[in-house]
Formats: sequence, structure tokens, C-alpha cells
Amino acid sequence: MNWFSGSIPDAIQRSKRQKVVFIVYIYGQNDMSTEMDKVWNETDVVSTCNSNGCVAIKIAANSDACGHFSQIYPVVVVPSTYFIGVNGAPIEVTAGHKGKSDFLQVLQNVLKLHNDQLTASQQNSPTAVIQPNTSSQQHTAEPSTYTQPAQEEKPPLEERVQKAKGKMEERKINREKTDNEKEKQEEKDRRKLGKDMQTLKEYQKEREMKESVEQMRKEKAEEKRQRDKIKEQIARDREERAARFRKEKEELQQAQEEKKQAQSSVRQKLSEEEEAKKLETARIQVRLPDGTSVSDSFPSSNALQVVHSFVTKHVGGDVTLSTVYPKRIFTLDDMSQTLLSLNLAPSSVLIAVPRKSTSLSKPGNGGGGILALILAPLLFLWNMIRVFLFGGASQPNSEASPPDTEESQPLPQRSGRPQTAYQRKPLNRTEGNVRRLTDMKDDDDENATWNGNSTQQM
Repeated sequence: MNWFSGSIPDAIQRSKRQKVVFIVYIYGQNDMSTEMDKVWNETDVVSTCNSNGCVAIKIAANSDACGHFSQIYPVVVVPSTYFIGVNGAPIEVTAGHKGKSDFLQVLQNVLKLHNDQLTASQQNSPTAVIQPNTSSQQHTAEPSTYTQPAQEEKPPLEERVQKAKGKMEERKINREKTDNEKEKQEEKDRRKLGKDMQTLKEYQKEREMKESVEQMRKEKAEEKRQRDKIKEQIARDREERAARFRKEKEELQQAQEEKKQAQSSVRQKLSEEEEAKKLETARIQVRLPDGTSVSDSFPSSNALQVVHSFVTKHVGGDVTLSTVYPKRIFTLDDMSQTLLSLNLAPSSVLIAVPRKSTSLSKPGNGGGGILALILAPLLFLWNMIRVFLFGGASQPNSEASPPDTEESQPLPQRSGRPQTAYQRKPLNRTEGNVRRLTDMKDDDDENATWNGNSTQQM
């Protein structure tokens, strides 16, 4: 397309001088402008504009020239094409992109309307009406002047003056009439232009309002999207912090649990070691028949026979060992077992009971020792009752007892209470290495330790 290279005022003057259509093309930096540029460069469009002598100028949307142009003709859409007539009123305004065929149709309609406007203005102009007649009269008069000069007769001067005055008056009337019509037409054009301008301004204002509303809506949507994004980020941060806190808490709890387990295992190991160390030695306390007690430590791997030998050696006679709770009397079979297997480690309390003589059983009887061991407590209780009731008097059947035992010897009789503590000491009898009181009438306090379980020795 052959665009006008000068300024907008020069293009307007040229279009008015040549009485052609003034085309203003506003373009921008968008896809529609690119497509419209291709339409303007089409051969049919270029030939149509050149054949009709159109003055076309191309203006960028962001230029100062576009700003000046938009003060008169508001630019609403980019790209836009303004087809302006000779009188300055826009004949047609196209907005956006149009195809080749549609744009050619618009261009042809504009050129047709422009030609109609020129024809109407020439018919209403007085110069257009009078000049052709004058020229025709000149062309018709000159030949007659030269062909028939002798036959023409000039009218009288007054008549010519009157005719000239009439023509002048007629021209004046026609001029006034033409001027009035021209003013009316200009007023109509001005009103139409003002109306078009008002319409364009309202359209532009409405479009600006729509754009502002759309912009506000977009801004609100963007703000809402940003708020939602921030909320989501806050929620994710909270979840991450909570997960990190839970993880740290679980790790701390796991570390504490592992530490506790390690400490518990260490304590358990130490306890087991201490327990094992304690179980290595058995501290045995033996309560003797005379009410005293003796304690000693033995390796837990020793047999019960070691403790039995120790007690027998200390007492001076054979004894039977037993426990209070749980009640258990150790037999000859238990003597070969260890202290640990008999649950006597790390400490235990044993009661030593003197073993009865086997004289009650017949020689050679294998069960006599066991029978004497079972009857020993009963015989001991019977002797105590007998001493308490009969005051230690000798029994009628004492001759049946063996002569070598100290029990068969008669006890001395006392008629009165002794005067000194040495003399007050009661007589006793001996069963092996165990001495027993025989007279409890003199002093009951001294016989209070007869039972090994008595609390007075504590």
C-alpha cells in the first residue's frame, strides 16, 4: 500500500484539494494489526485505492499523532480504519480485523457514498450551476459573433443595464440561496459529526466502563487467587510444621525409649550380675536348740552336707536341719544337693533340731532312725509336760532305759529355794551335746529359751 508520508494536516489538505477520500489506518502491536496489514497489502485493495486517488495515512496507536487524532475522532479499537469525506465527517469506521472480501466491499461502499456526496454538493453549489451556462453561452455566442457579425443588433444601453442588474440580482439571490443551503448542509454535517462524535464518545465511555469493570473483576479474581494461594501455603506450612513437630517428638520419644531400654538393660545386666554374684555365696543363719544362732557364709555350690557338718561341729551332736517357711525338713538325700538348688542362696534361715538316739529302735532295723526322727518332737514335748507336772521326779519305768544314758540317772531333790544365783541354777540333763532344764519350778525365766523360735532372743 502507498501510504502518505507527510503529516496528518498535509494529508487533509491534499484530500480536500483533490476531493478524494481521506483514509486513516490506526495499527498496534497485536495479531489483528498483523492480519490487517496483510489485507492492506493485497493487490485488489491497493489498486482500488490508487484508482480512486485516495489519500491514506498509517498511524501507530502509541504515537503522538494518534493522540492528536483521537481528540477529534476517538480511537476505540486497535486496529481501526477511518474513511473521512471532504467535509471532514467520517463516512465509515471499521474496527478490528476484516477479511479481504469484506474490506473491499466496505471500500467500494465508501467510494460510492463519497461520489454521491460530491455530486450533491456540486448540484447545490451556485458556481456549479451558473458556470456551465456561462460557458455554453460563450461557446454558442462566439460562433454566432464570428459567423454573423453584421446581422447582430445590440439592444439599447438602458435595456442592457436593466438586464445586467436583473442578472446580478438573480445571481445575488442564487448566491444567498446557495449560501443558505450550504450553511444548512454544513449545520447538518456538523450536527451529524457531533452526533457521531457523541456516539463514539458514549461508545468509548461504555467500553472504558466495561473494560474497567472487567479489569476490576480480573483484579478481584487475582486477589482471590492470591489469597487462596497464600491460605494454601499457610495450610501447607502448618502441616509441614506439625509433621516436623510430630517427627521430632517421635524421634525424641524413640531416643528416650532407646535410652530407657539401654539403661534398663544396663540395670538388668547389673542386677543379674549382682544377683549372680549374690548367688555365688549363701549366707546361712542357723538357730540352735539352745536358743542361740550362728551365721556363716558358704559357696552356693557347696552341698548341704557342708552346712550340716558345720552345725553338727558347732553343736557337738547330730541335728536335723529344716526351714520355717516354706516348712521343709531336709533328709539324708538332700545333703548331697547344693545350696543353690535348695533355694538357700543368697541367704536363708535354718533351724537345727537335735536328732534322737537310735536306742528306741532295735539294732539292725533300718527304719529305726527315721522313726526316732519323727518321734523326737513328741518325746521332747512329753518330757516337758512331765517335768512341768511332776517336778522332774524319776519315772517308775526308768530302769528300762539304758544304764549309760544320763536321762536314767536320778535327779537330786531340793527341799528349798537356793540362796545364790549359782545355787539357784537348776539341774539339767544332757542328751548328747544338748543340755536341757529339768526343774522349771525354781525360775521360769531361765527356761524361756528352750524353743529356738522364741522371740526373747531377738
